[in-house]
Amino acid sequence: MTSGGNPLPGPPRARRRPASYEKFGRRWTDPWAWIRDRDDPEVLRHLEAENAWTEQCLAPWSGLRDAVLGEMKSRIVPDTASPPVRHGPFLYFSRYRRGEEYPVFCRRRAGSQGRRAGREELLLDGNQLAREAHGDAADGYFSIGALEISPNHEILAFATDTVGRRLYELRFLDTRSGEVLEDRIPGAAPNVVWATAGDAVFYTRPDPETLRWSKVMLHRLGQPVEQDALVYEETDETFWVAAHESRSREFVLLHCEQTDRAEAWAIPSGDPDAPPRRLIPRGGPHEFELDHFGGRFLIRTNRGAPDFRLVAAPEANPADEAAWKDLVPPRQDVQLEGFELFDTHLALFERRAGRQELRLLDWDGGAGRRVPLPGPVRALDEEDNPEPGASEVRVVVSTPKTPPTTLAVSLETGRRRTLKREEAPGFRSADYRVRRLAARAADGTRIPISLVHHRDHPPSPSSPLLLYGYGAYGISMDPAFSRARPSLLDRGFAFAVAHIRGGQELGRAWYEAGRQERKTNTFHDFIACARHLRKRRLCDPDRMFALGGSAGGLLMGAVLNEEPGLFAGMVAIVPFVDVLNTMLDPDIPLTTAEYDEWGDPNRKEFFELLAGYAPYENVPEAPLPHLLVTSGLHDSQVQFWEPTKWVQRLRDRNTDPEARILLRTNLDAGHGGRSGRYRGLEETAEIYAFLIGLSGK
Repeated sequence: MTSGGNPLPGPPRARRRPASYEKFGRRWTDPWAWIRDRDDPEVLRHLEAENAWTEQCLAPWSGLRDAVLGEMKSRIVPDTASPPVRHGPFLYFSRYRRGEEYPVFCRRRAGSQGRRAGREELLLDGNQLAREAHGDAADGYFSIGALEISPNHEILAFATDTVGRRLYELRFLDTRSGEVLEDRIPGAAPNVVWATAGDAVFYTRPDPETLRWSKVMLHRLGQPVEQDALVYEETDETFWVAAHESRSREFVLLHCEQTDRAEAWAIPSGDPDAPPRRLIPRGGPHEFELDHFGGRFLIRTNRGAPDFRLVAAPEANPADEAAWKDLVPPRQDVQLEGFELFDTHLALFERRAGRQELRLLDWDGGAGRRVPLPGPVRALDEEDNPEPGASEVRVVVSTPKTPPTTLAVSLETGRRRTLKREEAPGFRSADYRVRRLAARAADGTRIPISLVHHRDHPPSPSSPLLLYGYGAYGISMDPAFSRARPSLLDRGFAFAVAHIRGGQELGRAWYEAGRQERKTNTFHDFIACARHLRKRRLCDPDRMFALGGSAGGLLMGAVLNEEPGLFAGMVAIVPFVDVLNTMLDPDIPLTTAEYDEWGDPNRKEFFELLAGYAPYENVPEAPLPHLLVTSGLHDSQVQFWEPTKWVQRLRDRNTDPEARILLRTNLDAGHGGRSGRYRGLEETAEIYAFLIGLSGK
């Protein structure tokens, strides 16, 4: 990578100010530990210098970046609206207008008995709110969180984040007058539950330092926020708490959770001042999701069912397991991922052999009905289904070559009705091919791989390939559609997703095999997938690239340390690479709540495990591939200093003078990058230009 044929100056070098640490007899030094203060002028100057260096290195591909960005934008329909959803007497929907970054939220009164629906009301304009927050600063971050209408549909609660730190301000709109009320609740989480009378809301307040969701508060409209009542405080630093409304709308449910333990409390929605009643206490490992409907509690539980079952529990004492009645018993090789409750049926979201499925079950029992869904390789999500009296369940289905389609599925017959098929102008589904492969890990486990490519560019020993992985928190990387990805596929790239352990694609055991003391399986699975693709001659080994973000960035770092020559280039998006130092610091956001994911390094066995694979501490002295690393100054999940320090360590250990190791820090955003439906594509366009440029396409 050169600029105009002239050699580039060296990359920015952060000065060293070593800090030394010792634990369990092991000593280590962090030369760049001082890079932690986002308000330190020296830190900001360094980040700006890194951005300038990255811009200079990528300058030869700026035209390519602009072309890719233009292609991505061209696949967005300028004016589009979501399918209206019935909620009470209204149909609610959102709309994007031509040239605007953020949606507007609307409703119209639903028609009845042959009457036409009422006129459209614009409730909230995201673009106007963004302008109010940032004025003419086009790059300012903006996100809308909670959107909850009061039971009488007169007040809309909404949450906005203008920094990217995931600390929201809650506000309230009077839908009758269009005026925003004076009530403002800063430093809140983006979730709200209304009391029945519509004059008070329950909300969650994160700890301002660690950002752990620790308190549930009650706010009465019109009262000063300083008078908000503390409803519940979670004092265990490894747990978080949130409130949600029961399906019956009779209770506000408080759910306390860590990785493999949970607890539930309830408050009557009609009596918000009542003290919470504990429904199910925390104890040994027990994960569950609880709801209330039809005079009883419904619990998705892994008690006696590794892949979960659904039970009905008595309203008086839902913790009495002897009184539990199986509605959906445990089944081998079928995971119950979620459920939705309707007056006549249950909608079950399941996973069988790695594939998401929808099954309908009436309350009288029986085998239920599996709903045929398009695509053997697909992603399935539940849409908004606010009315338990509905006769259909709404879902969204997409595949790697099919844009999202919103379906209304009859609860009685399983018949599908298409509500909306998303458009991607210029994209033809018939031009692409999807297949499922499997690699064999070192321990013999078969690791699924989803692969998509253009039909005119079948994978071959001369084609570039991008391999994506995540593998953490039990989050399944289902192969969904991407409007951006055709810009890679149309240039001859194949794109593959490695469904590695640590996710939950093949059930709970798949997750358990990739966390804590078995975490290294995740890294070895990804390496096995890369080797399989090379062995099958599905890519050019000199043009095989890897991409991962957040915990997937940890994956990138661990794989690079183990096999630095495996990939020609890597992209690590907001990577969690300083895992040892972060997990040793309980004051950093998310640390204590994630001991059950990574292990508590205050225990010697987990300290040794983390120290053995931590990307930052274990960079080898070796020729390293080209790397593009991204970061967000206000990131609440992976602190900006992690990728910043890692890049310094990578350059320090790299022995290949041709390798460019680049850092791009977004100074106006957090973990999710830039906001806006168009501006949010700019980072992706830069990443794609980096990969396409390296491939020589």
